[in-house]
Amino acid sequence: MSERFLANENFPAEAVAWLRELGHDVLHAAEMLRGAPDDEVIRVARSESRIVLTLDRDFGELVFHQRTPAHGIVLFRVGRQPPAILLSVLRAFFESGPQLTGYFTVATPGSFRQAPLPGDA
Repeated sequence: MSERFLANENFPAEAVAWLRELGHDVLHAAEMLRGAPDDEVIRVARSESRIVLTLDRDFGELVFHQRTPAHGIVLFRVGRQPPAILLSVLRAFFESGPQLTGYFTVATPGSFRQAPLPGDA
């Protein structure tokens, strides 16, 4: 099943390309929202029913403490990894096929956890 994503500016271009090859509709902030603040990335993603993909922990603050509405967010906590390892972690996560809409998902190498987003997704 094809998903709609908005990859944050810090999300690897190689992973964006791979997701596009799989048939997902992926916008990359590095291509269209360069320098946009995180709340603007969430606003655009929500208005287009896209799930935000990021390496930036600030998105948790926005949705849980500032109550910024979101469609879905995936935070990858992978530390500083060489590109090949980072891509393998991302691939394993996406190949597991988790439900992402309506959740704040934190993905780490080999596992992930989810919390429902506050309010309506």
